[in-house]
Amino acid sequence: MRYLSLCLLVSLLLSGASAFAQSVADTTVSPYHLSLKREAIYLGLGTLMTGGAIVFQERVPETLLGQLQIQDFGENNFLDRSLGGLEERTPARKLSDKFLNFNAGLPLALALGKRTRKDLPKIALLYTETMALTGGITGLTKVTFLRARPYVLNDNWDPQRELKSGDRASLISGHTSLSAAGTFFFARVFADYYPDSKLKPYVWVLAAGLPAATGYLRIRAAKHYPTDVLAGYAVGATVGYLVPALHKKAILPRGLRVSGGATGVYLNYRF
Repeated sequence: MRYLSLCLLVSLLLSGASAFAQSVADTTVSPYHLSLKREAIYLGLGTLMTGGAIVFQERVPETLLGQLQIQDFGENNFLDRSLGGLEERTPARKLSDKFLNFNAGLPLALALGKRTRKDLPKIALLYTETMALTGGITGLTKVTFLRARPYVLNDNWDPQRELKSGDRASLISGHTSLSAAGTFFFARVFADYYPDSKLKPYVWVLAAGLPAATGYLRIRAAKHYPTDVLAGYAVGATVGYLVPALHKKAILPRGLRVSGGATGVYLNYRF
């Protein structure tokens, strides 16, 4: 997660300015509207949170099992107790990595569509903001709660083995949050550019199912508890959906307003 956050931060800094410059000059009819102030806030906030998470994670002190607040599976909430005795599983972990790469890269498929291909610089900027905000929220949550991963509470874990920062990064699941951000962003953008497409229901099913499968693999790998995955899914899906939604252009022209009263509905235009 630390390496992924660092790559995300570097990508953000390198692509943000150029993508904004290209999108402003783009004359393609687009459902999205960019604002220098708004994009500066989103990009700045994403950069600050992602960079802060990396810095704080480097400062997480090493601890022992006996120093944790929860030292046994039975002390977890009812959803997470089911993982008692689960050991770390490499095959599930490796497969979850592949799912993450696919899910986070799914928006690249938008380059195949004629409408979205013409508007790629703008879409790229929105996607950069989406992943930066998701990565920042995920990283800061991890260093705030410092929740030990499930494999730490396994009976085979040596109580005298020091826990590093990566061992205490269970809440929330970064694989799930970034996967959900990528797939929900893809589905929302696809729906905005192709509102009449018959593929929309299938796209949304794909967007919902892929991060869920990723989260399941993270649970099977003993990297996360069910609540970690649920929280990660909620964060990623929310950010992935909202960033494009908050950039939607107004349906009515500037100056035109709809007002209602007891006698009916009126259109007002201010010059």
